[in-house]
Amino acid sequence: METAIFSPLLLIPLIPLLGAATLALFGYRMSRAAVHMVALGACFGAFAISATSAWVFFTGGEKPLVYELWTWMAVGRFTFPLNLGMDQLSATMILVVTGVGFLIHVFSAEYMGHDPGYARYFAYLNFFIFAMSTLVLGGSMPVMFIGWEGVGLASYLLIGFWYTDPDKASAGKKAFITNRVGDFGFLIGLFTLVGLFGTADFHELRSAVEAVSSPATTVLGIGLFKGYTVQAVVTFACLALFLGAAGKSAQIPLYVWLPDAMAGPTPVSALIHAATMVTAGVYMVCRLFFLFDIAPVAADVVAWVGGLTALFAATIGLAQNDIKKVLAYSTVSQLGYMFLAAGLGGYGVAIFHVVTHAFFKACLFLGSGAVIHAMHEEQDMRRMGGLKKEIPAVFWTFGISTLALAGIAPLSGFFSKDGILAYAFQEKFPLWVMGFLAAGLTALYMARLVSLTFFGELRAKDEHGHKIHVHAPGPVMKWPLIVLAALAAVAGFANMPHAIGHLFGEHASLWFEHMLDPASASKELHLSSGLEWGLMAASVAWAGAGLALGYMIFKDGPSAKMEELTKAGIGKATHALLYGKWFVDEIYQKLIIKPLQIFATILAVLVDPFVVDGILVKVSGHAVRGAGAALTKIQTGNVQAYALVLLVSVATAILWALK
Repeated sequence: METAIFSPLLLIPLIPLLGAATLALFGYRMSRAAVHMVALGACFGAFAISATSAWVFFTGGEKPLVYELWTWMAVGRFTFPLNLGMDQLSATMILVVTGVGFLIHVFSAEYMGHDPGYARYFAYLNFFIFAMSTLVLGGSMPVMFIGWEGVGLASYLLIGFWYTDPDKASAGKKAFITNRVGDFGFLIGLFTLVGLFGTADFHELRSAVEAVSSPATTVLGIGLFKGYTVQAVVTFACLALFLGAAGKSAQIPLYVWLPDAMAGPTPVSALIHAATMVTAGVYMVCRLFFLFDIAPVAADVVAWVGGLTALFAATIGLAQNDIKKVLAYSTVSQLGYMFLAAGLGGYGVAIFHVVTHAFFKACLFLGSGAVIHAMHEEQDMRRMGGLKKEIPAVFWTFGISTLALAGIAPLSGFFSKDGILAYAFQEKFPLWVMGFLAAGLTALYMARLVSLTFFGELRAKDEHGHKIHVHAPGPVMKWPLIVLAALAAVAGFANMPHAIGHLFGEHASLWFEHMLDPASASKELHLSSGLEWGLMAASVAWAGAGLALGYMIFKDGPSAKMEELTKAGIGKATHALLYGKWFVDEIYQKLIIKPLQIFATILAVLVDPFVVDGILVKVSGHAVRGAGAALTKIQTGNVQAYALVLLVSVATAILWALK
C-alpha cells in the first residue's frame, strides 16, 4: 500500500466540484456554449484522469494506493484521515461513473437545450459526479459517507428539478426522506465498527477482521459489545449497513422512492437512477465483503431481500404503461439481482452486473428520453407505436440494450445475469428459482415495451385528430446511444463462464471476477461444464420465450384480448394488484405516513403552543422578567449603600476563609 500527500486522484472529484460551483454562481450569465464547455469539460476531465490513474494502477503492479490528504478529525483514540484510494474495485467503478456520466452529459446538451434552467441542471449534474466520485474513491467509511450524502442531495435536486410542479417537488422530497431512513442504518453500522475495531479505514478494517482468531471470539471490555462475540457484533453492523444499502439501492422495503424519481429529466434517470447512484449500496456491500463473509446471517438477508426484490419488481413492470416507470421497476429488479449475488458471495459477478447494467440501462433510459422527445413529451406507450421507421437509430440501440437486459447471448447481460444465476444454483436453489422467474418476466415486459413503442402504426394524435410529427433526435443525442449500445453488446466477454472461456484461452474464464479478487474476493464456482451449458441454454430459452410472447401479443398495439382478460375475475384482480404496485404506497400511507402526520398535528396543536411557547418560552420569560424586577429594587443609586454591601461581602469572605 502506497501513501502520498498529493495525488491526481484528488482532481477526479475536485474538477466536477469546481464546474458545479462555476455554473451555480455564474451560469445565469453564461451562454449555452459556455455552459457546455464548463460542464462537459469538467466531466471529461474527471474521466480522463480516472482512465489515466486506472492505467497507471493496472500497469504498475496493482498495489492498492491510499492517498492521505490530511487528518479530518481526531476523537479520543480514534483518528479519521481524509483519504482517497484506488484498487481494482474503485478503479472499475470510477471509470463507469465518469465514463457513462460524460456520455449522459453529452446527451443532455441537446435534450435539455430549450430548458430555462439549463445552467442549473448542469451544475447539479457536475455536483453529482463530484459526490459519486468521492463515494467510490473514499478510502474510509466517513469519506464514503460524505459522497453517500452528496449523491442523496444531488438526487433530491435533480428529481425535483422542475420544482414548480408540486408532484415533481413531492417526488424529490419522497426520495430524500426515504433515503434518510437508510442513512440512519449506515451511521449505526459505521459507529458499531469504529467501536469494535477502533478504525473506519477500509484497509485497517480488513486487517483487523483478518487478525481475529475466530469470529466466535468474545469481545472483552468494550462498552456495549462486552460479552458478545465478534461475529454477533459484526452481524449487527452488517445488517445496519444493509439498511443503508437498501435505501440507496431501492430494495424492499425502501424501494418506493425510485419509481417516483422518474419525475426528473430523463437523462437524470439514466445517470443517477440506473447507472451509478443506485448501485452505491451494492458497491458498499462488495467493498466490505470481508465483514459479510464472517456474518453469514447478514449475508443471507442480503441475498433473500435481493431475490425477493428482483421478482417482486419484475411483476410490477408487467402492468405499467409509462415507459419510464417500466424501466424504473426494471432497475429495482436488476438491483435485486446484484444483491442476490453479493449475498451469496459472488461479489465479482455482482460488480460485473453493475457495469453491464450501467451500459444497457443507461442506453435504455436515454433511448426512452429520445422517444419522449420525439413524441412531444408523451410517456404512455399505448399512445406510441410505429417509431421503428421514424427514429431507426433509437430503435436499433434500444433493441440491442433490450436483448442485453433480457439476457440473450452473447450480449453483456447474458454473461452477468447467468453468472448470478449460477451462484444461486450452487448456493441456494430457491433463490435460483426466483431469479429464473424474474428473468422470464424481464424479457416479457421489455418485449411489451418495445412492441408498443416501436412496432405497429403510430397511434399518437394531435388536438385535431391528425398523427403527430415525430421529432428525430440529432447526432448529439444519437452518439451516446450508439456508444452505450456497443458497450452493452461486447462487455460480457470480460467475464465468460468456464464452459465458454476455456475456448478462448487459459485466462479468459471469469477474467473480471479474478481481476477483482484482491479487492473483493468471491467464492469459487464448482459447476461442471455440462451443467453450465444446461443452465445457460435454459436461461436463453426462457428469455427467448418471454420476448416472443410479448412481441406476439403487443406487436400491433394494445391487445384487445388482454384488455378483455383484465376486465373481470382473476384477471381484473391481478391487473389491479400489479398496476397498483401491490398497493405498497397505500399501505405505507396508512400505517406509517398517516400516523406520523397525526402525531405531528398533535405536536403542532398541543405541545408547541402550550409546552414550547407556553412553558418554555412564556414561563421562562416571566421568570427572567420577575427576577429582573426584584433585582432593580436593590439598585437604589445610593453610593453609601453599595459601599456597605461591598464591605459586608468582603467581611463574609474573610470570615469564611479563616474558618
